[in-house]
Amino acid sequence: MHLIDVTNSYAELVHSQLNTTSVNYVKVYSLGNTTVVYTESPITIGIVLENHHRKIREEELEFVIKRLIPDQTSYQLTVDKHRRVVEIHVDK
Repeated sequence: MHLIDVTNSYAELVHSQLNTTSVNYVKVYSLGNTTVVYTESPITIGIVLENHHRKIREEELEFVIKRLIPDQTSYQLTVDKHRRVVEIHVDK
């Protein structure tokens, strides 16, 4: 599995996040059919995995956690009922 930086393809999303929230850093990655949005503010880190075609797999979730927040042992997961959107919330 590889996280591919596709932030430039999501310029409108990045611009919106930076202007309307307290976020000061936004990156968008592709993990095959799964889109990963990483946001960071002075007090939190937020990661959203989204896949419109299928459920997000456990190994994808573990891979993203290992790659994007390797030093964090405490985080909260929020999963929609179809498991097509998963949010990871980390307090700094």
